[in-house]
Amino acid sequence: MMQDIKSLWKPKYLVVVGVVYTVLITVALLAPIVDPPKTEIPFADKIVHIVINAGLFIIWSWCALTRTSKVSVKKSLCVLFVYTLFYGILIEVLQEYFVPTRSADVFDVVANIFGLVLGAFVIKVSKKLI
Repeated sequence: MMQDIKSLWKPKYLVVVGVVYTVLITVALLAPIVDPPKTEIPFADKIVHIVINAGLFIIWSWCALTRTSKVSVKKSLCVLFVYTLFYGILIEVLQEYFVPTRSADVFDVVANIFGLVLGAFVIKVSKKLI
């Protein structure tokens, strides 16, 4: 049983998890919204952006950290941070111009940045614990 769990952390499985997660959030963020759900939670949309981007950074960081490479871990994580930031900006641009029921919001990008910082913090803390 423990061997099966450890095998899930192999790089090839993490890449699949990363790709599936990225595709799912891309589809979710680019899908038209006909009747948005009503919520009493203030800034619920921004919280969702923070969680999604923290998850995105954490999943792809695990993938980067399990690969053996000549590139330093710090440099890999910095490049990943920039890529995921551009991904979030691209999603906002696509929402503005190609999804009629959605619009771009600069505060979504700010929430994305907070999510990436949260994800980087989780990775830093978890590396110290492991």
